[in-house]
Amino acid sequence: MSLDLQQVLPQVELLGQEAARRAAEVAARLPQASRWLDEAARLDPAELRRRLANAPATSQPALPTDERIDRRFPLPPHPTRLRLMAADGSQIYPDRHAPAFFYMLNIGSVAMVHGSGQPPQVHTRSSLHYQEEEVHDSRGLPIDTLVNAQRDAAEIAELARLAAEGEEVETPMLALLDNGLLLWAASQEQRATRPDVQKVLGEVLAALDRLHASGAALAGYISRPRGANVVALAEAAGGASPGALRGLTDRALFGSRLDPGARSARFLHPADLNQTFAERGHAIQFFYLHTGAQDGVARVEVPAWVGDDPQRLAMVHAGIVEQCRITGIPYPLVRAHELALVGQNDRRALDDLVRAALVRQGLTALASQKAQTKRWTARRRRHRL
Repeated sequence: MSLDLQQVLPQVELLGQEAARRAAEVAARLPQASRWLDEAARLDPAELRRRLANAPATSQPALPTDERIDRRFPLPPHPTRLRLMAADGSQIYPDRHAPAFFYMLNIGSVAMVHGSGQPPQVHTRSSLHYQEEEVHDSRGLPIDTLVNAQRDAAEIAELARLAAEGEEVETPMLALLDNGLLLWAASQEQRATRPDVQKVLGEVLAALDRLHASGAALAGYISRPRGANVVALAEAAGGASPGALRGLTDRALFGSRLDPGARSARFLHPADLNQTFAERGHAIQFFYLHTGAQDGVARVEVPAWVGDDPQRLAMVHAGIVEQCRITGIPYPLVRAHELALVGQNDRRALDDLVRAALVRQGLTALASQKAQTKRWTARRRRHRL
């Protein structure tokens, strides 16, 4: 064992003490945040919008929709039958120390009809990306975080494919992603006009178009969310100085306000990137949902064509709570993750295939000296001098 736990033990104890101190501070701020949210709900809508517009740019307060921001909605009835679809992905990032420069996406998906008694249909789609324009961005640099965006786009495209397959069946459809609906990588680079970023965004928006047309409801499920957009709304509406509710999350706020099975009001996602989605009719909204499971409150993101449609919204609400009864988070997402996961044995098998292909072409198949040295030392052997 290389880790010296004796050295770490005193730091671990301090970590526990610090965590307890922070938890006590957050708990003390919770009643004030709840009061400010209730007071904000009583403001004239124009005045509330004015206060939010004057909030610091770094706070990113949530924006209200047509629902009063302090409302709570009980669990609606579940459809007799519901076609559930979920997709999740994993990746192998490009490695400059490997014999060849490539990345791989692996997308797992599941489709099942709740109430039918039929087994789920499962799929795994693996794709290797090695062309020059795939492994380098539009600046000519090795691709990095955009791999995550490519994975997100492939997940949404897979859901669109599954929804198209279910269009002919007279059964309501719910499509689930294990993430938010705004691309993380594109959000980080949203001001860039790089062609590769715009290409991924275009693929996502096209998939959203297809999902909308299919009649399915779409939702992104975020377990144990760390966001504080609604807390920032309460802070800005209450006229408090920035940071007055520091450390408090939306999950903690709604954990004290929602009964099991209930959801909060819908809010509009404040990210600048959401304007691009809105221009295509896919403005992203979110709400908090008490699933009744161990993790309690989750954040659920939906496009406006779901949030503004009472029937689709009720399907999302009831469908997620029902699926959380099985595994704590929606079962189809658990199954899709299992299908998508690339383990160490899978990675080694792929590396062996790549090396063999290189050798057949008369090329060297050796990893860099650094990579080989790390592989040797990772075996935990003692080498004699």
